[in-house]
Amino acid sequence: MLHRLRPHAPTLLLGFILLVAAGLRLSAIDFALPSVYHPDEDVLVLPAMNIIKTGDLNPLRMHYGTFFVYLLAFVHLLVYLQSARSGNISSVEQLIIPERGWYPGVFPNPEYVLAGRLLSAAFGLALILIVYLLGTRLGNRRIGLMAAAVAAVLPDFVIHSHYAMTDMALTTMCAFALYLLVRAYDGWETDNAWAYTGAGFVCGLAASTKFTGALMVVPLLLVPLLRVRRLDDVISLRVMGGPLAMAAGFLAATPYALLDIPKFIRFTAYALTSYAQPGYDVLGSTWRWQLDYLFTGRNAALAYPAAAGLVISLFRWGRRGWIVNIFALTVLLVSLTTSARESRTWMPLAPVACVWVALLLDTVLGWSRRRWPCRAADQAALYGLLALLVLLPLFSRSVEAIRNLRGPDVRSTVKAWIEANIPPGSVLAFDRFPPNVDPVVWPVVLNPSHYNQSLNHYREQGVRYVIGSDIIQNSNRLSAEDLTTFEAMTAQLCLVKSFTGPVLAAGGLTYWVYEMPPCAPVVEP
Repeated sequence: MLHRLRPHAPTLLLGFILLVAAGLRLSAIDFALPSVYHPDEDVLVLPAMNIIKTGDLNPLRMHYGTFFVYLLAFVHLLVYLQSARSGNISSVEQLIIPERGWYPGVFPNPEYVLAGRLLSAAFGLALILIVYLLGTRLGNRRIGLMAAAVAAVLPDFVIHSHYAMTDMALTTMCAFALYLLVRAYDGWETDNAWAYTGAGFVCGLAASTKFTGALMVVPLLLVPLLRVRRLDDVISLRVMGGPLAMAAGFLAATPYALLDIPKFIRFTAYALTSYAQPGYDVLGSTWRWQLDYLFTGRNAALAYPAAAGLVISLFRWGRRGWIVNIFALTVLLVSLTTSARESRTWMPLAPVACVWVALLLDTVLGWSRRRWPCRAADQAALYGLLALLVLLPLFSRSVEAIRNLRGPDVRSTVKAWIEANIPPGSVLAFDRFPPNVDPVVWPVVLNPSHYNQSLNHYREQGVRYVIGSDIIQNSNRLSAEDLTTFEAMTAQLCLVKSFTGPVLAAGGLTYWVYEMPPCAPVVEP
């Protein structure tokens, strides 16, 4: 029996990897619903819903491009048809589309948020197959399987597959474009021009998924530079077809870049400024923060072997390796030099990092075979041990993140405490990440943060309780001066209670409930 299965072992192993990946990505996929605690999910869900309700293909917003919005609108159409078939809705007019950032953030149609999360999970699963194909083409099937296994359990991939956001879709589209570009490079002398043109079109779709996907133009232009032998060939239709196809792919998925140019320019400018926020300059070097996140955070088990694998790839992959390496290094450079401190900025290079890790393990295996010739079973055991040293820490951190998503989110705990302990009619002041209390019972004042407010400001608004968190008020987001100002303000307040628990996939975050003076403080650690 085992003899018959041996030829199918790689396929069975890949199926097992996909099964594990699906379990991680679908577990707790409905976290917190109908509350929507992620502050950016509505940026994509609401425009997609609006397309279904109004039939207007011009999205409400273009923060991240529109490819994902249109895909999500199609998925929303299926959700709407199923709801109509079940008798839960009879007209699109019944769809409630609140304004972005509405409060309380309880979604009236949570099934549409869930649909967006499932779409992200689908992209996350597709990425596993693409990483397998990329690793196999750059190396061998063993590298492809190991790279797919790393991608299946990588915490950031698992976490962002739970959000109705573009980050997982962007990462998948970039990886797919890289695979097509490597394939076009390999078949440059034998394939027709459509291979490179098709890769360019997918690069355009990646740029439309999220504007940072425009970095795909770097490896796209590199392919002909590595292959063309004569200067005349640079201006040939075959070479020009790739960039033209990228532009066509972008415009096909972002038609209102031409049909509504002012709106496109406005949102593009907004996206660019979000990566160059001057408020972060006073916090020190972003590159140190980003490297600290990569090498000490939840993905550290990937970062160290990936760095070694990068060095090896420079020698083993040759010229074709620069197609993927130049893209990964460009993404890394952008993430290290932009002022915004976002952990997700590195994700488009992560599929390549998974292949780097697999390349390192394959190199160690080859070296050990030459150094200490022994039985194949012993070599397999060594390789399995090295693989587990990488996979188990990543899997553990992914499980921890899922446990945090499953909750209860600390904001739900704060909400329950408020409902049980704060008198109705008391005015509450929240920062950017508030618990969802009923504003009819407890009037709410919303501020992006508390550090730049004063007690007199809150007194004028009749605030009785100030409720904040270290999501905003922390040393990674505030300068030492602003943090001191916040601490000076809270020193005049009376700490009533503090709560510590998960916020989305992160754990150990704290919320404080302060009472405005005069009060009889009850301090709790």
